[in-house]
Amino acid sequence: MNVNLSATGTWEVDNSGQQYYGDLYLNKDEGAIVLYIRIPNSGPIMSYLELPLTIPFITGSTANGAKLTLVDCVRISTQSRIGSEEIFGYQAKFMFDATKFEKEEDIRFTKMTIGIPGIIQWGDTSNYVRPELEDRETLISLKIIEPIEIYSCDEYTLAYDLTFSSPFEFMQEEIILKQTPYLVIHAQSAQTLEWFMEIAHQMKRLIEITMGNPLGFDSMIVESPEIYYEFESEKKHVRPLEVVHAHKQNMDKEKINKKTLKHDFLFNLSELRQADFAKWQEISTIMEPIIELYIDSLYNHKLSVSRHFLNMVQALETYHSRRITYSLRDYKKRVKQLLEIRPEAFREKDQKLLLEGCRRFVTLRCRLTDLLLADFRFFFNTGDFKLKEFPQIVADTRNYYTHYDPNKEHKALKGEELITAFHILRNILEYYLLKEFGFEEEFIHDRISERISPIMTSNEIKKADKRKRYK
Repeated sequence: MNVNLSATGTWEVDNSGQQYYGDLYLNKDEGAIVLYIRIPNSGPIMSYLELPLTIPFITGSTANGAKLTLVDCVRISTQSRIGSEEIFGYQAKFMFDATKFEKEEDIRFTKMTIGIPGIIQWGDTSNYVRPELEDRETLISLKIIEPIEIYSCDEYTLAYDLTFSSPFEFMQEEIILKQTPYLVIHAQSAQTLEWFMEIAHQMKRLIEITMGNPLGFDSMIVESPEIYYEFESEKKHVRPLEVVHAHKQNMDKEKINKKTLKHDFLFNLSELRQADFAKWQEISTIMEPIIELYIDSLYNHKLSVSRHFLNMVQALETYHSRRITYSLRDYKKRVKQLLEIRPEAFREKDQKLLLEGCRRFVTLRCRLTDLLLADFRFFFNTGDFKLKEFPQIVADTRNYYTHYDPNKEHKALKGEELITAFHILRNILEYYLLKEFGFEEEFIHDRISERISPIMTSNEIKKADKRKRYK
């Protein structure tokens, strides 16, 4: 990451009263905020702890008089130039330009507006619309949308907003209309930047799950009733503060602008209203390891097919142990309850299918079987794999790739079969994710069927093509 010298001036660490000289380096596009504090020293090397390793905030005044505040600073380097100076390097998470805070308690706000590029299609709404058919002279109409509330509680309100551009100059060859999606967080009381970011990250993670794409934050603006303009009329107007931050990510513009279909999303913003967002918040911590595995492939496109497969197997195994049953004793109780709803003629076979091999612990095959049967309420499309044999095939393949036994290589999936198995496993996990989000059963069944159908159709076309070529 490249950073350029942005300002030189004096800096005060955590309101200590001691002034230091230093150089600020920035790369706003990539969120790099680095400060090098220089302390003249012609004597022995200073202590490594001359300055703290972490500093809540650093205020500065540049050579041209500008005021700055860096927040959440962490030491990244220490350098001693013997007989000359000591250099302490810090990386900050946030920076306020043209603003200087006196105390850490002052760096609190009641509103944050933060951009997430690439989620307009997920938002499923637009400020620009097509006019009525009768209006043949108008190509595009403007219909300003109000912020759409996603969630509200005693602590805060979370909303989705979409700003738009309105060109003032029309005497030019190219006129650009642009919409920018934002999350808007209104807190009932003043909160820290990290408090707002925790909510923003949680929502971003949810959207990443639904879209199947990694996302990044863009512009950030905060507000507080304590920060305002005051005019001659003595009327106060809240002064929004733009924040330079380290939570940015380089996004693939082709992915951002890629046209998507309805089933490309687990659910969109309008469908989210059918879910139980409060329920998801309650269990999001428990689900975090599963989500990490689920979206690992979104951020790591260079992973091998076997790694994608192993991630999905581990995610399902972890989900079953965390959200369904952990111990063998509890699993046996669950199986007993499941068998009670089955016809008498199927119970013996079902019990063997669900429990065979479980002696001291619940095996991977049994966990996958339980998930695949889905309380006997949904039938997963497993393609050419026989449904009851699929869990064992997956377990054998996982064991081969993780433990490597050449004698078991013939049992392991490879090539196209491994890819198909990965998609089936992901389809199963998405089924349970939708359940955890609180969607109704009909919606879950329809969406899961929609998402696996194109993959199975593509596989059938490939097989038909091979058969034709080898005739």
